[in-house]
Amino acid sequence: MPLFSKARPRVTQYGVFMPKDYLDKRKQMITLIQEQYTGEPIETPIRLDVELFGEGRGDADNIIGSLMDAGNKLLWADDRLGIISEISVVWTRTKKADSKWIVEITPLN
Repeated sequence: MPLFSKARPRVTQYGVFMPKDYLDKRKQMITLIQEQYTGEPIETPIRLDVELFGEGRGDADNIIGSLMDAGNKLLWADDRLGIISEISVVWTRTKKADSKWIVEITPLN
């Protein structure tokens, strides 16, 4: 799935919401996670290694933020430091058509 950044909440007279495009991409990522991981959410400390391949648009923290949101309660019980205590991110520039994520989770216990 192509890289995408976590969106900022939008504030309107009708309330606060996330942009539809971001919610659609997050839903797609959740579906892909559910297809590839069928275990229970991890509740013990882990190291998260993420390889990003893409155009390099956006900020690293926002791109990782979108993964953290999608994986929360599916891959890990919570994305707080007590569970995800180490994160490594490596980015390689590629064409948009070759954009992808590679995620590796390593238990620390």
